[in-house]
Amino acid sequence: MRKSLIAIAVGGALFLAGCSVQPIQVLPSTIQAIQGSGATSPMVNVAQKRYESDAFYAVSGVVTAVQTQALGRDLPVGFFLQAPSDNNAATSDGIFVETNEPVKVGDLVHLTGQVKEDYLWTKLVNVKNLTVLKQHQPLPAPVVLNIDSPSFAKSLERYEGMRVKITKNSDLHVTKNFGYDYGPRRNNLALSHKNALIHPNQHSAPSVQKSMNDENVLVVESFKAPPRGEILWYPSFGQANGKGGTDHYIRINDLVDGLEGVLGYSYGKYRLYVTNQADKNTFIHIQDRQAEPPLGPHKNGNNLRIASFNVLNYFNTSVQGSRNPLGQNRGAHDKKAFALQSEKIATAIAKTHADIVGLMEIENNGFGEHSAVADLVKKVNHKIKNPTDHYTFVKPTDGQKYIGGDAITSQVLYKPSKVHLASYRVIKMPMQDAPGQDYTDGKRNNYFRGQVYQRDTLAPTFVINGTNKALTVAVNHFKSKGSPCWEDVKTGKKLDADHQGSCENLRVAAAETLGSQLENIKGSKVIIGDLNSYGNEDPVMVLTNRANAPKGYKITAANYTKIDGTSYAYAGKNIDKSFGYVNIVRQLHPNAYSYAYGNHIGTLDYILISKDLVPSVLGATDWNINAGESTLFEYSDRYNCDYNGRCSPRYKDIYRASDHDPAVLDLNINKLKN
Repeated sequence: MRKSLIAIAVGGALFLAGCSVQPIQVLPSTIQAIQGSGATSPMVNVAQKRYESDAFYAVSGVVTAVQTQALGRDLPVGFFLQAPSDNNAATSDGIFVETNEPVKVGDLVHLTGQVKEDYLWTKLVNVKNLTVLKQHQPLPAPVVLNIDSPSFAKSLERYEGMRVKITKNSDLHVTKNFGYDYGPRRNNLALSHKNALIHPNQHSAPSVQKSMNDENVLVVESFKAPPRGEILWYPSFGQANGKGGTDHYIRINDLVDGLEGVLGYSYGKYRLYVTNQADKNTFIHIQDRQAEPPLGPHKNGNNLRIASFNVLNYFNTSVQGSRNPLGQNRGAHDKKAFALQSEKIATAIAKTHADIVGLMEIENNGFGEHSAVADLVKKVNHKIKNPTDHYTFVKPTDGQKYIGGDAITSQVLYKPSKVHLASYRVIKMPMQDAPGQDYTDGKRNNYFRGQVYQRDTLAPTFVINGTNKALTVAVNHFKSKGSPCWEDVKTGKKLDADHQGSCENLRVAAAETLGSQLENIKGSKVIIGDLNSYGNEDPVMVLTNRANAPKGYKITAANYTKIDGTSYAYAGKNIDKSFGYVNIVRQLHPNAYSYAYGNHIGTLDYILISKDLVPSVLGATDWNINAGESTLFEYSDRYNCDYNGRCSPRYKDIYRASDHDPAVLDLNINKLKN
């Protein structure tokens, strides 16, 4: 028969009745002494890989928050315990107690437990002799987070387990808007100090020495996984304002003022479990929403406006659109979602007031009346009152049915009242046809099949009406950073040491091909689109310059590549040339961003201009209507609706029409060269 184990404390030692074991030492202590002034508790010997203390420690404190059901692997069942301050800023007054013992917020308790370093989270575990001394005790006032150490993590370590408050003086900004987090697989939000985190390759050349600084974030969580479409600690988020939109929204780089909670730690990040409720005053918009591109009025007679717009898989399959080459639907899967998507995107395109618009991620289902591009143009024109400002779209002159063989493609809209099409041109992009390769991504075994494609470039030449001034606009969508190319897996492991993502070498091949082909075209050129490369990554340096790269920096195109069946590079080749295009948005706005991924912002979407166009530039900008907004406003139901069909509030306005921001350029027609 199995004997029951009963803990009995006698004279400072803990005995386990029913077992012939040595007494376990119980030492009186304080929460502050257990936390210590470093990253780990002085009660454990981490250097010797001993993560639990031998002794039990007796402490007292007030329960400040209770967790009755585990939040994934991030927050187990237990409670947060806090003692009166010892006036030592280097030691935390709070700690998490991992136990299923029943307690309530406001209980003053005494307990004994072992100290555990759970991947750098200091806890009390194996709790014995928990006694509630008093109930309904006042909670310690939340302490204002003060980030004054060179190390973000070291600053937060001082508050681990405590009740804390974020004020304007904390200088914490939204670096990941509320949306799906693929790590814990739930919606949450993340903050960073002073400003949103910028991708390390945005301003300097990729390097294996760089850090992504992912540990320099404070993740904002609820005590339970929020239902899809809700922010539990911001119940009025997305609330209608009666004007077809909402005044309750969050934007990347917002300054936070007024969130309260308790501070935990898991999987390399500090986590704030919110205990109060936010409202629209909690998030101070450093850059508020802009109803139109911030370039001033568009004077149709004097300037030419060009825009780039990634339309986030605009598929009209749900309304009986024509079939694409792969028969796929990567966009809206029902009429309701498509109606929302098309309304938001059509409104946004109309509000660009652009004369030429390059589109990416639109369904590649031809050019007929049931094509996605025809559908979108019809809806955009419906938004524009003056028929002379209506759009049409570029059509092939050789009868081709599709642009390439992918389910999505690029398209070009233009206003016939402003420009006319002089020539239609498709520039074939390199594809990779490499040997197959088994590899691991650190989580599971995979197989790389060898063939990787990327979308061709559409590069029509326009002439401005009433002039002989020609302009070639090349619309691009380079290979994505997600799925691998041969260079990423050739060692049997999928690696990304320089943080360029997968397939940068294939994007380099695309950039070199694009630059070389455009050299054969006379006149001024504008390269626009989604290059899937941050501001100083290899493909962008090939098209612009290498001013921010160290001496001797090498850029290499992908191996095993072909263009339209003809070999491009089988042994790989170094790309020594840069084509000298000017990244005009970055030149005018060095801190611009057009995309947010994970906890970082940067630019993936570009307007690059030939040098002869620089004197004619009136303005250029990223129009931040999408990337900085919460994904809860997107058309997709994937993470915005729960299993009962209840969804986040979404509106037919322009905000979060896509995941990429449009880029917009104004040129002075009178200063353009012939």
